[in-house]
Amino acid sequence: MQLLDNVKFLHPVGASTFKYGITIPVEAQTERMSAIEKGSKKPVTILFGDEEPVIAVIRRLNNKPGHLQFRYENKGQERLRQFLLGIFGSHTDGSLLEVVEVSPFTFLFKPILNNSSPSLYINDMLLHRLDPQTMKDYVEIEMIKKSIAQVKYDARLTQSDYNRRINENLVKQGWNCEQRVVDELGLRCDFEKNGIWVEVEFGNARSYYQDYVKFMLAKKYRDARLGLLLCPTIALASLLCELGRQRAHENVIGERVPVYSGMMNYEKAARELPFLGFMFQMPMVVAGVGVSADSMFGTHVRQAKPL
Repeated sequence: MQLLDNVKFLHPVGASTFKYGITIPVEAQTERMSAIEKGSKKPVTILFGDEEPVIAVIRRLNNKPGHLQFRYENKGQERLRQFLLGIFGSHTDGSLLEVVEVSPFTFLFKPILNNSSPSLYINDMLLHRLDPQTMKDYVEIEMIKKSIAQVKYDARLTQSDYNRRINENLVKQGWNCEQRVVDELGLRCDFEKNGIWVEVEFGNARSYYQDYVKFMLAKKYRDARLGLLLCPTIALASLLCELGRQRAHENVIGERVPVYSGMMNYEKAARELPFLGFMFQMPMVVAGVGVSADSMFGTHVRQAKPL
């Protein structure tokens, strides 16, 4: 399991959200959290509203999976529960609570209401052999950002649904889909336009290395100008896994429930790119897709530092 420095995840709001607490996805847990033993708890500060603080706990349940939860059901946390109830009371279906660790064991709770029409957006970009100023010359990257922002978040959608909607938007913008990188090998890249080759990776984390192989082949045999890997942030990936688990439990026949985990995420790609970068002679961008209700939300851009 990949352990992060800071927690950031999206929680699908339900009745328990404003009654007693929320579960922290395994994919989003940090090394600090992994040290909390079964049956133990850790005091934390939760900021909400105008960043008003309340003291709560993170508790690891003494059950077989050892679920980790924020718990705030006591009298001292009444202000937080009332805030969440006031915000989400009539907007539970499809609303989200974004949880961001702003400093060790201090967390900001940020509501994203379903009536605010949240959409996907490119949250982060990591650049390889490319600087932010030169990136502006690639107008196709801005086209991709705008196409992603047109995809609305919907709790009923699966990762395949998002792949399909991203596909539809890019095709409308004139992108060529399912382009061969080498005829003899049969390998195809998801999209290409003006020498910009794009892979949309909302699938299994183990298969994404092949995306890099496609970019290198496209550079040698198709004169590719740039390769762009598009994948969900851990916040979005863990949300899609959680929603998948919920749907599976609702529709399961028999005792076997499908496993929803191991989805590719931006943080994994960003962590590994400095180790892999020595192989790539072409400019590349790794872009992380998140969810926001703010259409003007900016993208954090940084350069990969080779090791």
